[in-house]
Amino acid sequence: MQVNPPAHNPSSTGFMIRFSILLGLIIGGFYPAAKATTLAPKPPVLLKQNAQWWNQSTRPHPVQGWDTFTQSIKNYHPNIKQAVNDKGTLIFLIHMRVNKKGRVDFAEVWDANTQDSGLKSTLIEAIQYNTFTPFLKMNGKRDKNSTLVLMEIPTDSQQLLTQAQDTTIPNKAIIPARFLGGENAFNEYIANQFVYPSRCVDASISGYVRMRFMVDRNGVVTNCRIKEYSKACPEFGIEAIRVLKNCPKWIPATHNGKNISAWFEVPIALSIR
Repeated sequence: MQVNPPAHNPSSTGFMIRFSILLGLIIGGFYPAAKATTLAPKPPVLLKQNAQWWNQSTRPHPVQGWDTFTQSIKNYHPNIKQAVNDKGTLIFLIHMRVNKKGRVDFAEVWDANTQDSGLKSTLIEAIQYNTFTPFLKMNGKRDKNSTLVLMEIPTDSQQLLTQAQDTTIPNKAIIPARFLGGENAFNEYIANQFVYPSRCVDASISGYVRMRFMVDRNGVVTNCRIKEYSKACPEFGIEAIRVLKNCPKWIPATHNGKNISAWFEVPIALSIR
């Protein structure tokens, strides 16, 4: 499935970078296209403020800390604890707004690795019951707008290990991993984070790199490898590894309703215009 994200135009250089990204799941030598994911239309308030949701440093978080918050959810809500035991780590992108008193006066699940409406409702109730830090602007002042907040409810430590047998599961039986927010959000992340190698800029070199990496059971990108790259500018591959290693959490691949580790391949074509 070919996708063409918007051109990225770093003001410091004045050049245009165009990315052409093909997403796919790789298991056992097969290379099917990733399934398209249709999301509900974004609320208008999200269009500007959350173009880069992966920058979480100024986003709200529970006053008591994420670890205490998520552990309390599992302790007080058996349905969520059971879901984590059955499926593995639950990952959510929450659209929320925190008022000046630290109370959440609006919250909804914007994306997640569960479709269980009961779990989502329980999580939203827990969020609105607790106190959160404010959403901050870059100047440190409170932002009264809503924002997207990454939240995960992890498994117990003994369940975190990636099992090698995950990668032997027949490909047709697997629901592929995906970036939170879908393909357009991933394209935007790559375009925003990729620093075009200066030597290739000076020489007006367009390039190509094909990356292979694993998304583990907890949504973490690991084992980033260069499979193919442009001989004219090998720096493309080095930069691609850096960008993918800094990638935020993904929604893991699943098999029979359980999170599994799976390989992914991303060919990225870059050009200067």
